[in-house]
Amino acid sequence: MPQGAEPKPLELSRYCVPFTPFQGKLEDAAICIVSTAAVRLASDAPFDTEGDATWRVIGRDAEAKDLRYDDTHYDHACVDRDLNCVFPIDRVRELAREGRVGGLTERHFSLGYSQALRELREKTIPALVREVDRERPGAVLLTGG
Repeated sequence: MPQGAEPKPLELSRYCVPFTPFQGKLEDAAICIVSTAAVRLASDAPFDTEGDATWRVIGRDAEAKDLRYDDTHYDHACVDRDLNCVFPIDRVRELAREGRVGGLTERHFSLGYSQALRELREKTIPALVREVDRERPGAVLLTGG
C-alpha cells in the first residue's frame, strides 16, 4: 500500500456462505464431508484442472489411500503427506469409533477448481446441496484446497 494511503474497508460479497451454528451433540451427528480440493476416488474420472464445475461422490467406506486429487491451484505439500488434511475421511471415521461423532453419511462430495462462478452459483451448488440434503447429515464438514 502506498505511504499515506487509507486501507479500503473489507467488502463482503452478497453471495456469502450462510453460517448456521451447530446445535446438538456431535456424538449423535452423522458427518458429511464436502470439499473443494478436487478429491476423487482413484477409479473416478479426473477433474479438469483448467476448470471443472462438477463434483465427485465418495462413499463412506473409502479411505484416504483410495483417493486422489486433481488440482494445480493450491500448495500440495501437506496433501502429498496425508490427503486427510483436505478430505479427512479417515480422521472422521476415527472420531466415530471413539464415539466423538455419530459417524459418516453414506456419501461425501468433492468439487474441482472452477472460475465459472455463475454456473456454480446457479446450477452446481443448488444441485449439490440437494444431494447433501439427501444424506440427512447431522453436520457438514466443509474443506477447501
